[in-house]
Amino acid sequence: MMYMARLFAIALLISCAWGQEQKWTNPLVYKGKLNSPLVEVTPFVFNERLYLLENWQKQWEFPGSTDGSHTQHDEVRIRDVDADSIVSVPLVGHGLGMAFVHNGEVFVFAGNWGKGEKWNITAIEMVSSKDLVNWTKPVVVLRAAPDEKFFNVSVCRGDEGFVLLVESNDPRWPAFTFKYFRSDDLINWQPVPDGLYGTDKYVGGPALYYEGSYYYTLYLQSLGEGKYETRVTRSKDLVHWEDAPESRPFVTFNPKNTVHPLRPPEIRECNASDAELCAWKGRTIVYYTGGDQHLAGDLQWAEFDGTPRELLERFFDKN
Repeated sequence: MMYMARLFAIALLISCAWGQEQKWTNPLVYKGKLNSPLVEVTPFVFNERLYLLENWQKQWEFPGSTDGSHTQHDEVRIRDVDADSIVSVPLVGHGLGMAFVHNGEVFVFAGNWGKGEKWNITAIEMVSSKDLVNWTKPVVVLRAAPDEKFFNVSVCRGDEGFVLLVESNDPRWPAFTFKYFRSDDLINWQPVPDGLYGTDKYVGGPALYYEGSYYYTLYLQSLGEGKYETRVTRSKDLVHWEDAPESRPFVTFNPKNTVHPLRPPEIRECNASDAELCAWKGRTIVYYTGGDQHLAGDLQWAEFDGTPRELLERFFDKN
């Protein structure tokens, strides 16, 4: 009997140890709020300096104004993070933009708001610069179908040239479904056959990265009751996708947090969206927005001690 008891005790210890080894914790370290209503930003490194592309909504400068009331003056702008100063404004009357660095040049992709109401983007435009001051004239790189509108966009370099992701309200699928395109020159884009994500659920706020033979897409997951968190999925062909486990959100909200002062003081955080990342001085920096998905965001950041590849792979660890 004592022998069996010892065996049981050993088995229990092994089981407990195995369970501890299997416990997963988010590798990102939360660093705090940045006192900004910004929603969509892209961190990027250029000439050994850290910058943020910011999608600045002009309505925030006029408290009490309605959403979309100043879109013709919205700015896609570049901020030097260390100097905390605006370097340039590549585009006006545009939004939902992002930055991509390649061969000593910064490329900015953004939606043209047009002359009508907000959320009616039918063209994605691109500008580029080698010094962040002088920018090329906008070039239309993607046009929506007659019954389609575009939203967020993201670009990366992959295994076969460049890849672009765009949110679409194509009526064949749920609103904000992601479409993927390929290009050799960042101007002419061809759709990836069956290259879609989100045809069976709500998605949004995407960012696209290529690391270690995988395309990683950060996306917004609806939790119901007006709550949202960012998750991650990956694919080798932009067609077949592997989602990280539901228990491993990339970033999630803190329901105890208040939100940005542009929102009522009684509201609590219920959103963690529009996450984007970059490598910086041996770390990976992640920016995302909190808030409640209305009128303004609540910019926050986190970091990981390692490379983007190491960070993204952690969400798919088998152990």
